[in-house]
Amino acid sequence: MYLHRIIKDKEESMKIKLTKEQRIGLFTILVLAALYFTINYLRGKDLFGSTNIYYAVYESVDGISVSGPVYIKGLKVGTIEKIKYQKKTDNMLITMKLKSEYNIPDSSVAEIFSTDLLGSKAIRIVTAGSGKYLEEKDTIRTSVDSDLFQMLGQELLPLKEQISELVESIKGTFDNINNVLDDEGKARISSALANLDRSLADLQRITSNIRDKEGTINRVMGNIDTLTGSLSKSSEHLDISLKNFQDITDSLNRADLAGTVSALRSILMDLNNPQGSIGKLIKSDSLHNSVDSVLNQLEDLIRNINENPKKYIKVSVF
Repeated sequence: MYLHRIIKDKEESMKIKLTKEQRIGLFTILVLAALYFTINYLRGKDLFGSTNIYYAVYESVDGISVSGPVYIKGLKVGTIEKIKYQKKTDNMLITMKLKSEYNIPDSSVAEIFSTDLLGSKAIRIVTAGSGKYLEEKDTIRTSVDSDLFQMLGQELLPLKEQISELVESIKGTFDNINNVLDDEGKARISSALANLDRSLADLQRITSNIRDKEGTINRVMGNIDTLTGSLSKSSEHLDISLKNFQDITDSLNRADLAGTVSALRSILMDLNNPQGSIGKLIKSDSLHNSVDSVLNQLEDLIRNINENPKKYIKVSVF
């Protein structure tokens, strides 16, 4: 019991007794320290990590602000520490604080680029070069990438000229149309439209007639199909007929037509020769007269038989 009391008295003696004002002051210091660390954290400053300082010189820093990010290959590696105007050279000096774990090649370029469509900008380091690296507080090469609005302006400038030319061309076209569309031109256009309406009506009637004759057309097409089938079936017979005709033609080619024609010519010459037997028979009048006399006598004989048959026909009865 005595030992426990001794320990309790010793603990009470070790406690620091602070007044109310001291406690308020200590609380204020702790709040300010926390606020300082929070603000620097939100500004991208690494209070506990090792960093290197690099410089970059630009003609203009539109859109760049202090505490802005610095990227390498899309990764944030630092922030913009300070922007200072240099009166002698009439340019802007930017101080960048980058994490020391990233080595910057000596041929790298610190490029200002647009991060969004609203015009916000940042710096990205395009790494390039050999195995040599920049030392701390060295100056990096710089460049400025064209933002979206600049590119649009460059693209829209020739388009604007083309649009102006197009507007002038359209205006000239409408002027020509107005000159053409006088009273006479309007009357011609109305007449052409009326003719077009009549043509469309005629075309509609033709289409209607064709639709009405659809059954007949289908039958005609069926007959054509049947005829085509019949022709296909008759093609074999036609091939046989053509082969027979070819055989006849070949036979005629092999026949001695020249000799036959020569023989017929000789016969005709003999018929036309009055000295020949056939010629005398054909061209002499004696044969004709003899035949005519025989026919006359035969006619007299027949008439006498008819007039007096008993004289020439005797009938005996046994």
